[in-house]
Amino acid sequence: MTSAWFGLSIGLSGLRAAQTMLETAAHNTANASTVGYSRQRVRLVAAPPFSYPAFNRSGFGQLGTGVAIAAVERVRDAFLDAEIRTQVGASAAWATRRDGLARVETILPEPSTAGLGSALARFWAAWHDVAAEPTSIAARTALVEQAATLASGINRVARQLADLSTSLDGELRDRIGEVNDLASRIATLNAQIQRVVVTGERANDLEDARDRLLEELSELVSVGVERQADGTVTVLVGGTDLVSGNSARRVVVGTDGAGHVEARWSWGDPIALGTGRLAALVELRDGPLAAYRAALDELAAGIADAVNALHVTGFDATGAAGGAFFSYTSGDAAATLAVDAAVAADPRRVAAAAAPGQPGDGTIAAAIAELRSARILAAGTQTAADFYAGLVGKIGADSRSAQDVADGQALVVDYLRNRREAISGVSLDEEAADMIRFQHAYAASARLITAVDEMLDTLISRTGLVGR
Repeated sequence: MTSAWFGLSIGLSGLRAAQTMLETAAHNTANASTVGYSRQRVRLVAAPPFSYPAFNRSGFGQLGTGVAIAAVERVRDAFLDAEIRTQVGASAAWATRRDGLARVETILPEPSTAGLGSALARFWAAWHDVAAEPTSIAARTALVEQAATLASGINRVARQLADLSTSLDGELRDRIGEVNDLASRIATLNAQIQRVVVTGERANDLEDARDRLLEELSELVSVGVERQADGTVTVLVGGTDLVSGNSARRVVVGTDGAGHVEARWSWGDPIALGTGRLAALVELRDGPLAAYRAALDELAAGIADAVNALHVTGFDATGAAGGAFFSYTSGDAAATLAVDAAVAADPRRVAAAAAPGQPGDGTIAAAIAELRSARILAAGTQTAADFYAGLVGKIGADSRSAQDVADGQALVVDYLRNRREAISGVSLDEEAADMIRFQHAYAASARLITAVDEMLDTLISRTGLVGR
């Protein structure tokens, strides 16, 4: 037979289990608003049963010995976490692209009376005025001023696009620093979790903190996460371990062939960034932004070359042969475009006539004015106005597309996070109901101990009194 004290042991196990569940529910309730906290639950199992070893046992089988606490574990879906990390990276990448393209749109505010489109129209109109009144110094002066305005407008846009590219380099440099910081913190948490796990316990709150850092890191670069038996995680970026155990590799700032910032491993190899903010910054800088800058250079060089080609065939008001009307540096036309210094200093140097000694002739000026409708850009397929309108339209279309995809991707992330919240989040109503249930379980176990105590009191105090 079992000991008379056997019931006390069972009641005590019930008390311990109920108390642990109450404490866990209290911990959940206290962290209901904590970002990244995962609801915890106590997993109970029946304690190992007791078998009678006696030869003449009655055969009614094993007796239960109460309840045991198997673990206090996080309620977490690892597959959902992995999907969230993937989608968070994509969402951050599209948000970065959207924000960058929105900045480009502010540089080219079209349609606008202060935009390049209006400046280009006024430039062609000024040539018409000179063609109509070749001897008018006022018309020639206005032409030079309009040409300078057009050139300075193109210079301004080129400078702002270059500044944006430099800004993206600076942000990329800062983000690389964030990657190193997050990797270091994850490695530190790995070490702390490992020390807990080797004792046979679970580091639930530390794992929550680590998962939050992993999600932040996934916004920056694509990460693969491999969980190890000792509780640590190995974090892979482009197939190379960024974090392994309690150590983290360092990402350094390098430069590519064009002198732009790029992320490299400490031994010099470029990092395969996958998706995320870092990759989006590089793609935006080297993709759309570089294409817009190249198109602006083509616009500036195309206008300058077409005007110069006609201007050098004409003669100015003094009868001298015309020279270049615009000057620029090859390969950097938009940033360096300017009215030729000689023309800017003396509007009489505008070569409006087709022959010397004919100050009233505006043939060349008229021909240049007609360039407004000539296909001088995109390999002779577009006018300057059409080319510029196409550039503005491309920027607008790219920006709208990025906005739409970023909004859609944000909805995907919100949906996945809501799913995770339904699984891992704390419901105050549910915790309140559980606390009442655990309180009743505690009271029932306490009542069992009281009953066993009364039985023992009867056995100890009253048995054996007959016949005394």
